Amino acid sequence: MIRATGDEYIGRIKDLHIKACLQQDVEFETTNGFEAYQLTGNLPDFSFEKIDTSCELFGRTLSMPLLISPLTGGGKESLRINKNLAEAAQRLNIAMAVGSQTIMLKHPETLSSFYVRDVAPDILLFANLGLVHLNYGLDRDGCLKAVESIGADGLILYLNPLQEILQKEGAKNFQGLLAKLAQLCEDFPYPIIVKEIGFGFSDKVLMKLKEIRIAAVDVAGKGGTNWAKVEWSLNDGIQIEPYEEFGVPTAEALRKAVEIMPEVPVFASGGIRTGVEMAKALAMGAKCVGMGLPFLKWAYQSADRVVEEVRKLSEELKASMWYVGAKDLEGLRGKIKPRMI
Repeated sequence: MIRATGDEYIGRIKDLHIKACLQQDVEFETTNGFEAYQLTGNLPDFSFEKIDTSCELFGRTLSMPLLISPLTGGGKESLRINKNLAEAAQRLNIAMAVGSQTIMLKHPETLSSFYVRDVAPDILLFANLGLVHLNYGLDRDGCLKAVESIGADGLILYLNPLQEILQKEGAKNFQGLLAKLAQLCEDFPYPIIVKEIGFGFSDKVLMKLKEIRIAAVDVAGKGGTNWAKVEWSLNDGIQIEPYEEFGVPTAEALRKAVEIMPEVPVFASGGIRTGVEMAKALAMGAKCVGMGLPFLKWAYQSADRVVEEVRKLSEELKASMWYVGAKDLEGLRGKIKPRMI
């Protein structure tokens, strides 16, 4: 269904990406930009126990607006990691996405490393594919297969132009992609979320996405995992220094997305590491917050570790809501301002 661009490479790269993210410094030197904002304090007029972090997302009620961002699938380590993530998501009632299923569509025998409904029957689950593959044989049927073969509730299509040109066998033809996305969105029976992968969407891209019937946009801004560094770790012939300035910090990408696409749910991800940063993103208008690298590190250990760390995030989020006097997420919205220097 999808033209091969080195099947052995695609499978091997999954495990190499995991190894690089776990063992090396693959994050941006610059921040996600949230330090430039501060929550506005207020006296709470309710009991702390009354704080409610739940949210509605695509017809589902989550315990908190947190998404395990797409991480892995198709590699030797993928099955254990995805099962740990899914088991934790089921226990916590948070959302999860699997890693890119391009390899699954080419090699159905890798399906088991993506399938998590056996341990997480109730979670909000997203399939995941690269948008660029619409230029390499991926079609509507392939997108449906990605969703339905794992029992997912929606599809994340990611845009990663810089990463593709840094990969030895990356897909480099991005011509006409947004027109194909628009056509796909016209009658696709599941929500489609368009996602960056760590460099953030610019104003110009957001303006184009605004004209397409996507269900949500994930800004995935600069400040977290730097995929140029990840690819450099696999190919020492790559010079990453020229690309260090590329990208839109998460806070700025989020602010622009909320401004440009007010009717579209905006997900915030990219270097968010604490419940306080979650609160800032939600106060700025994010519908949901995504995290990737921390979940990979926790899930590599166990599902219990994931649960433990997410509960810490939940307590930090609640403390932030308490600080601004917000009993629920709607009350948190707007309780933020630029930090005075």
